[in-house]
Amino acid sequence: MLTILGVVVVGILFFWLFGLKLIIKFMKKGSAPCPASLSWIVDLPIRRRYMRPVLDRVGIRPGETVLELGPGPGAFTIDAARRLGPQGKLIAVDIQPEMIAKLEERVRQAGLTNVEAHVASAYELPIEDASVDRAFLVTVLPEIPDPVRALREIHRVLKPGGLFSTTEEYLDPDYPRRKTTVAWAQAAGFDLAERFGNVWVYTLNFRKGAGKG
Repeated sequence: MLTILGVVVVGILFFWLFGLKLIIKFMKKGSAPCPASLSWIVDLPIRRRYMRPVLDRVGIRPGETVLELGPGPGAFTIDAARRLGPQGKLIAVDIQPEMIAKLEERVRQAGLTNVEAHVASAYELPIEDASVDRAFLVTVLPEIPDPVRALREIHRVLKPGGLFSTTEEYLDPDYPRRKTTVAWAQAAGFDLAERFGNVWVYTLNFRKGAGKG
């Protein structure tokens, strides 16, 4: 049972994080990535704690080729790459050069050799057709001006039956409702396979369907 002090601390943290949400919303213009100057927010200890289950939900397996779209400074990249093992490959694609620079430094410090980083648009992934086992995004999809177009590009690079996973958290300024995310994915040719989480943080996993939306 939470003590009075515990309730107060939780309350302060909630309003502090909500304030960060408003700040990010103010600094961004419409559907746009989180500014590189605010990349430290994704590494806050409290966020790392409640986002811990995300990669378990993605289901990464050793030896796979995995796309991480919009990795930012690499909050999930290192753990994902380690789960893949030396025989696997993680392809990280972000539209912001500053974010990729931060990610590459992080990868270097971790001593990993199975990460391939690219600065590129979500609409034109530098990846061959049907070459990726699974793709995941964490609080990225609603930041893309045309999410369905981006999802069709993910559909292109996934192998038949490949998995696409997207996670959203309530504190993100662009947080979409689950039914909105499902509609985007289905319009791009994906079939809903699994649901995890709650309103605070949810993950939806989709399988590549036969059509292309």
